[in-house]
Amino acid sequence: MPATGTPHRTGHLHAPDGVRVATYTWLPENGQPRALVQIAHGAAEHALRYDRFARFLAAHGYAVIASDHRGHGATAQTAGGYGVVGEDSWRAIVSDLRAIGDQARAEHPGLPLVLFGHSLGSMLARDSAQEYGEELAGLILSGTFRSFPGVETEEAVAHVEREIAQRGRTALSTFIPALFASFNDPYEFGTGFEWLSRDAAEVAAYAADERCGFPFSAGLSLDWVRAVRKINDPRNQARIPATLPVHIAVGTEDPCNQRMTLVYELLEDFRYIGTRDLTWKSYQGARHEILNETNRDEVQEDLLAWLDRHV
Repeated sequence: MPATGTPHRTGHLHAPDGVRVATYTWLPENGQPRALVQIAHGAAEHALRYDRFARFLAAHGYAVIASDHRGHGATAQTAGGYGVVGEDSWRAIVSDLRAIGDQARAEHPGLPLVLFGHSLGSMLARDSAQEYGEELAGLILSGTFRSFPGVETEEAVAHVEREIAQRGRTALSTFIPALFASFNDPYEFGTGFEWLSRDAAEVAAYAADERCGFPFSAGLSLDWVRAVRKINDPRNQARIPATLPVHIAVGTEDPCNQRMTLVYELLEDFRYIGTRDLTWKSYQGARHEILNETNRDEVQEDLLAWLDRHV
């Protein structure tokens, strides 16, 4: 199905520390939006990769807001380049997401805001729900997992700490490229990114996009590792409001969830904190990027149905 809806509008968030965060907005062609959907993209990609999904939602009455994280997309221009960030970058990105959501709510008073996060963005979304979940009307987690395989280990921390000690926070790390390479092991090798989708054209587009697949700096890698521990701390998990509706959508062949094991663990976490409205769906045979999969029309329709029920 081709993209529908209106083209995006580009803007910026001027963060307190001087970083210029690139933002993108898609609005319905006619009438007042029924709700706001904010997208937090994944690692080593950018927000405009969600253009097709955003146009689809806009065509069905939703206003969509997305942004390039620090060290990603157009935002990287003000932060030292792709994968390069300043101190405590993870907390700064969470603050950016809240400020961008606040801007959207100010432009559309009274509309509910649903936060959609994919992969690394799903971890940012969980962190956001811990920090300001009472401001959200829903949480959608795509390509998600309890903890990224290999990220939360002592070996991972020691690896990136050594890199920082030897070359500084801004030096590019081998950690993320090695992690991504390991995810491709079960699949046919071509670009090295076959783990993302069964759709060869989508994989080729990712591999050809200079804004995708880049390494993280050692500083951003370490901030991410530490953030995973923060997010999975039961005391922080318990801060997510039990009344916040949560939906999880994943592919069964996504190497990030280790044959669904890490999805089941995440579901148990939400059940443990008493989440009252918890739903999930797995797509048989789909890999990591379900919005760029061969069955993406089914995924989009399912997510739209969830949104329609909850706003």
